Amino acid sequence: MKQKHQRTPRRQRLQKQAGFSLIELLIVVAIIGILAAVALPKLQANLKLGRETAAISSLRTIHSAQAQYNTMKGKFGTLKELGDAGLVGANFASGNPVSQYRYTSTDAEADKYCIQATRITPGAADHDYNVIEDGTIRTLESKTVNALPHGEGVPISDTGNAAAQPAPAAGAKP
Repeated sequence: MKQKHQRTPRRQRLQKQAGFSLIELLIVVAIIGILAAVALPKLQANLKLGRETAAISSLRTIHSAQAQYNTMKGKFGTLKELGDAGLVGANFASGNPVSQYRYTSTDAEADKYCIQATRITPGAADHDYNVIEDGTIRTLESKTVNALPHGEGVPISDTGNAAAQPAPAAGAKP
């Protein structure tokens, strides 16, 4: 007697071909979670570094704008005055945050100025900065937000840009 080949119903065949089991999906999700937990701190550190680099670059640009303004007007200007002269962007002049930093001007006088780049939140970055008339950018690393007064902090650069120095008064000896 011949045996008949027993056919499985279509439904049973489809169940055998179905996708991943719940356990397999949970393993994949767990692996993705572990990778994210390892990568997230590095990503946050890179974002902070990017914001700090942007702040330093912005302060260098503002220092160059101060040199131009000093050449035109014979004095240093506030961020608003620099913005009105078209030397810096409107966000800097208005005090709006730029890349998680707020820029403020203090001591804008004939012979000195101080522009501060202060984090808007402690988690945005690790440093606050300022730049003064000699082009030196200074920093302070802190867990709290601190605006750096004129000349305070640790110097990180000196542009050596003599053009930013005020012009000597007429008849003054060098």
